[in-house]
Amino acid sequence: LLLGHITHMDISGIYVHDGKLLRVVEDAEQEMVKMAVLLPADQMSDKLLPRLLVFKDVYGYKIFEGRVAGCPIILDMSVVEQSGRWSRVRIDTNHGYRELYCTSVRLCEPYDHVA
Repeated sequence: LLLGHITHMDISGIYVHDGKLLRVVEDAEQEMVKMAVLLPADQMSDKLLPRLLVFKDVYGYKIFEGRVAGCPIILDMSVVEQSGRWSRVRIDTNHGYRELYCTSVRLCEPYDHVA
């Protein structure tokens, strides 16, 4: 997967297992959610690299997690439902899971300007 490539809901190329969710920023004006994460360099690597997961045209962002100390560890990210141009994306963590509806997901370098 190339950085900055819009996957249009084929997120199979974004490897997230054992990544760390650091912070989430909602940009209500742009209808965007940006997740600052540390993700494995690849499936065989233990090295974590800073990245942004950028979700476009977002609504219905919900967190279903219990109170656990520390940053959530990402176990999986998948498209669990599609309806027209909208997809429901589920992010499973060691704390529970998060879901949101969006039209695309982009993996970016943390310093990329995302408009």
